[in-house]
Amino acid sequence: MMKYAIILAAGKGTRMKTDLPKCAYPINGTPMVEYIVNSCKKSGIDKILVVVGYKKEYIKSVLNGTVEYVLQEEQLGTANAVMCTKSSLEGKEGLCLIFPGDMPLINDKIITKLIHYHQQQQNDLTIVTTMLDTPDGYGRIYREQGKIKKIIEAADATPEILDIREVNSGLYCVDMKLLFAALTKVNNNNKKNEYYLTDIVEILANDYNVDTFVVEDCKCLLGINDLNSVKKVEEILKYQSEC
Repeated sequence: MMKYAIILAAGKGTRMKTDLPKCAYPINGTPMVEYIVNSCKKSGIDKILVVVGYKKEYIKSVLNGTVEYVLQEEQLGTANAVMCTKSSLEGKEGLCLIFPGDMPLINDKIITKLIHYHQQQQNDLTIVTTMLDTPDGYGRIYREQGKIKKIIEAADATPEILDIREVNSGLYCVDMKLLFAALTKVNNNNKKNEYYLTDIVEILANDYNVDTFVVEDCKCLLGINDLNSVKKVEEILKYQSEC
């Protein structure tokens, strides 16, 4: 079975206090997106697509032609970013893994375990999650009678939903045939007026097998949002070779 990866790396990263594209920001001297690309290669991903936007030429120079690039003209949300890969991937069969480009601690072991779990459970969509005591800002995994119904973004959540500790990491494994069909049903009726990739969970949950793959060590899913999180990740990498 063919395995594809889409890495979302089009953002500016305004809180990073730099003119670099966010995903090109160096972590211990290596651009953060390069960590993810290397992990994808080690885990046996067959084809890697990187969605670029802001200062796209810099990302391309960093990765030096080792992946395929797809341009997101406007930043209209994560679902829109994935939809930009349609011309390259629609009609393909296999699995598609979707990565945020700002999570450099995701390693090949996590990716390999995710793929194995997805196939073993015969899932159509697997959401990588973790449990947080203070899940501020993260989308919550919402269930009814134990069955996953949707992901609710923090900006759209009620106080009851904000009490949920299981959060979305932004990493997914999904059947390629279902991905683009689901994306066509995503709308931007939310407070940010963006096309959320998280909406594919609710779109697929009623008719397909949607499950979570829980990563116990939450630091492995640490995203880079500001210079403080850069320091945290650099410390982790300084004292251990991987998450």
